[in-house]
Amino acid sequence: MVTVNGMIAEAGTSTAEMELKGLSTDSKPTGAFSGKTVGINSLFLELDTGDLYYFTGSTWAKVGG
Repeated sequence: MVTVNGMIAEAGTSTAEMELKGLSTDSKPTGAFSGKTVGINSLFLELDTGDLYYFTGSTWAKVGG
């Protein structure tokens, strides 16, 4: 299950930069999640692997990968 660890959104926008965490088997969100659209540079931490990903605006890219 993916959970939101933190979220920063500008007032009046539907997009937010998010800090997400979940398992490597969880689908990383690319559209609406938790009432906001996933913003560019959002982060996703895989709790079971320790891998960190950032959102490019269309895909999730592994940091250092």
